[in-house]
Amino acid sequence: MKRHIVWELVDGVSTEHLTVEFDPVRADGVVVGVAEGEEAKEPFRVRYRVQCDESGMVQQVEIETLSENFGIELEHDAEGNWTKNGEPAPELTGYRDVDIAVTPFTNTIPIRRLDWESGESETISVVYLDVPAMTAKAVEQQYTCLEPVDSDGGLFRYESLESGFTAELPVDSDGVVEDYPSVFRRAEL
Repeated sequence: MKRHIVWELVDGVSTEHLTVEFDPVRADGVVVGVAEGEEAKEPFRVRYRVQCDESGMVQQVEIETLSENFGIELEHDAEGNWTKNGEPAPELTGYRDVDIAVTPFTNTIPIRRLDWESGESETISVVYLDVPAMTAKAVEQQYTCLEPVDSDGGLFRYESLESGFTAELPVDSDGVVEDYPSVFRRAEL
């Protein structure tokens, strides 16, 4: 069953429409917004697609701008090896998850993939995709299960081990972020 989800940026200009299926995850999102550049604000439009295997492991990620013919395509072989735009990307070896900067959706991937118990923490290796710059870099993030996902949802603490940013993320019964405090909020449909 396909789900449609809409998120808005809390402090700024950005809206996302996501269509997602689970088991396995197949996501297709479009984000339109304004990025704070070094010298000026710049509007952007991007489409991303994420495909996972049956175990919840990321297999493929595509991000493309809608205004220019520019983007990133990543493929993962489940052995920890990545290709970026068809070329080997050894700098990403061993990293299993992805984090696309302009969407809270990618938090759903490790929340769904890992078997959580209350109080359990997991440090994960993530390919961080900066949009609209279209760069990929390897980072470490930590998730802590505050309330495991059930039919009423769940609650997780996210922490960027690089910047120290932390947020408590309420999720629905599919593990999809409902609110990313001070960053994204989900629109009611």
